[in-house]
Amino acid sequence: PARWRGLVLACVVAWGLGALGADAGEPLVGGDVRATTQALIERAKDGLDAGLEAKDAARIAAARDELKQAKVLLTAEIARRDVSGALAAELRHDLVDLDIWLAWAEDAAREHGGAAGTPGDATRPGVVGEDAPVERKHGAQFGPWVRKMRADYEAQENAVERAILAQRMAAEAGIHALPCLFALWKREEDPKAREGLHDALATIGSSRVPIEMAKFARRDQEERWPEALDVLYRGLEKPEKSEPEKAWCRALREFHELKERKLSLRIQERLDAMGYEGTAALGELIYVEDFGYHDYTVGLLAKRLDPRAVPPLVFKLNRFAFEYMEQMPAHKALLKMGWHAVPELIERLDDKAAGIWISWTLRKITGETMGTDKRKWHDWWKHASVQHPELFDDPEERPGGAPRTGPTTPSGK
Repeated sequence: PARWRGLVLACVVAWGLGALGADAGEPLVGGDVRATTQALIERAKDGLDAGLEAKDAARIAAARDELKQAKVLLTAEIARRDVSGALAAELRHDLVDLDIWLAWAEDAAREHGGAAGTPGDATRPGVVGEDAPVERKHGAQFGPWVRKMRADYEAQENAVERAILAQRMAAEAGIHALPCLFALWKREEDPKAREGLHDALATIGSSRVPIEMAKFARRDQEERWPEALDVLYRGLEKPEKSEPEKAWCRALREFHELKERKLSLRIQERLDAMGYEGTAALGELIYVEDFGYHDYTVGLLAKRLDPRAVPPLVFKLNRFAFEYMEQMPAHKALLKMGWHAVPELIERLDDKAAGIWISWTLRKITGETMGTDKRKWHDWWKHASVQHPELFDDPEERPGGAPRTGPTTPSGK
């Protein structure tokens, strides 16, 4: 019965939270289970890195157990009936990410002695010894193979060869190599080797990479900003089919939220120079309120004949803000985009803050007067869209448009 199922889930969560608080230095438990599990995961990752560095079986096992506790909490939270669809999707995403680290911790615990802490007691069948060559067997032994590659990396004196080893780990082990590559990335000092690590991280992708890079968006990490941003830029350059942009864009916004004007200007110039790949990320500055260069960003987006430029411009059309000087530049940018903005504008007609501005913008572009009635606009667009084949190029090709003349600089800033 539902009542018993709810009771069981409550007991599981209570057990997980109790186990979490039992050996923690400070309580992590609060009303937000996701925040609790994320804090637990971060602590476990730090413990795993430290345990691997010191070859300390007890610390590795403790980190593995913390990851298991986090998995129990996440699984129970996803199963709750009152969890919203959006939150459940985020929790499932966290769970996939957690499984990567848990698999890494399990491999490390087996190699260094398992739960009992006695070296060799819990060796997985088929895993070769320390002195034997480590080979992957159809992807079944990524942990030992990656650790062997890491040892080779650390023993290699040639920076170019180290870069090649990093790229090989990314190509052959994929997300299973992320913990190792992050650890190497934080310690590598040679520019040539770092370049290979940047490529390797961007090649693997997944949401974990931009999340890790965003951690350096703090004023006390300024020396690492260029390297973290370079990884983010390379991630944005990946084909969209193999790497969705959302997590990378959010990570760039964290750098903008420092409100370091010169840094944000450099980021925008780099994104503008990318062209198509930089469009979605370019608009992230718009979402950082009370910050300069918004007009400059709006001008750059106006040149993009790309629907991904529309959402940040619509965000500026908030009629409740009564900021005409903020709204008009965004309106003019959408007019400049013309028919390329129409499909996305129709989708956003039900935006309560911007709907009036959107309907006015649609009227100026199309000459049609249907107000904010989204259904009418949809019905009209089904027939009108065939008159604009330029909006529906081969999906394998990038959207067309006027050739870019190169990044400009803001005047008077």
